[in-house]
Amino acid sequence: MLIITALFFPDVAITKATSGSKFLDIFIEIKTLFSDSIAKLGLIIMVIAGFSRYMNDIGASQKLVEICITPLKRINAKYVLLGTCYILMQILALFISSPSGLALLMLTTLYPVLRSIGCSKAAVASVIASGICIDYGPSASGSVLISEITGYDLFSFFLDKQIPIVVILFVVIGVSHMVMQAYWDKKEGDHHKQQQEDQQAMTSASHIPGYYALLPVVPMIILFTFSSLMEEYFPASLRFKVDVVSAIILSFFIAFILDSLRTFDLKKSTDKVLGLFDQMGQSFITVVSILLCAQVLVAGIIKIGFIDTLFSFIPSEEHYAVLMVVLFSLLIFFGSVIMGTATVFNAFAPLSAEVAHGAGISVFKMLVPLHFSASLGRSFSPISGVILAVSGFIGVTPFEIIKRNSVQLALAYVLMMVLSISLL
Repeated sequence: MLIITALFFPDVAITKATSGSKFLDIFIEIKTLFSDSIAKLGLIIMVIAGFSRYMNDIGASQKLVEICITPLKRINAKYVLLGTCYILMQILALFISSPSGLALLMLTTLYPVLRSIGCSKAAVASVIASGICIDYGPSASGSVLISEITGYDLFSFFLDKQIPIVVILFVVIGVSHMVMQAYWDKKEGDHHKQQQEDQQAMTSASHIPGYYALLPVVPMIILFTFSSLMEEYFPASLRFKVDVVSAIILSFFIAFILDSLRTFDLKKSTDKVLGLFDQMGQSFITVVSILLCAQVLVAGIIKIGFIDTLFSFIPSEEHYAVLMVVLFSLLIFFGSVIMGTATVFNAFAPLSAEVAHGAGISVFKMLVPLHFSASLGRSFSPISGVILAVSGFIGVTPFEIIKRNSVQLALAYVLMMVLSISLL
């Protein structure tokens, strides 16, 4: 697109400070986009991914899950427990943002509990596989991206724009799980004898101190404490501003010191840090690289005037703006179904923001439902990592999971669109 701009639109400036050569300006603009994205958004995503990996490697994530599921063992109504477990998983997603990672933790801790009270294998698989069907919170890469595009404080965006919607969605999906899992068990015959192979051994985190469960929560505590919501409660001398990366690095430092003091083995504690950097590299490959390429594409599309031309044909009435949001959300949804990943949103978010500006739509009204659509689409995909992991572990087909979750997720999608359009 940038090459087309240079060849056919010579009057259009490709970069702010031209080098004197249209050809060289193409690569200068790409360099500028790369440096801006990696230094800001890319760094945030990589640090969040690395911290999540470190929490898993030191056992803090396992301890958090173990403590959270303890009260659930007292619930004897199996379908109520299934719905409650879904809501618990979505809450845990604030601190364990990887759908596959959280699902595997739940499979080794929660699965035996659910099976022991009579829940069918397919019902358990369906609930765990849908455990993060709504990506949200400061640790979600999509949330970080929206915050960066809009210039809105990340934690304030989470509280103001996401919480009012996701709280309703979680309750509706949880109750829907109770009804639909009971329906499918009755229809298919709940023949789930407690076979020996189903008694999976729980991965015990008993050797991990209880306070480790707080470590994944520390970044949220820091961000909340020093957010604009709390500054009125502090004297002027204590009103600090802390960004996401700084909060996570501080949290990592605290966790590293505590782990080193507990183990009295500096080498062993240092070896765990390697996983943090390894995960940062992996997230650069799988997430940040897509964002970089998408931003170069968007820059080219804007330079050739595609956005302006497109919206010269679109009427300005409100219902056309709503239609635009719905169409883009469906595009993201089906893209996620086909690709099995919610990173489709990351690729289209910059372009969608420009479309929203051109159509006179609130950027939040466009991007928030697109973000949720991507994660809902992933939960509908038979090739998504979380569904393949759960189906392989429990021994049911991906299509069995999708069939049991289709009503809940379809209801969530419609409700999410209504809430997003009406509240944002």
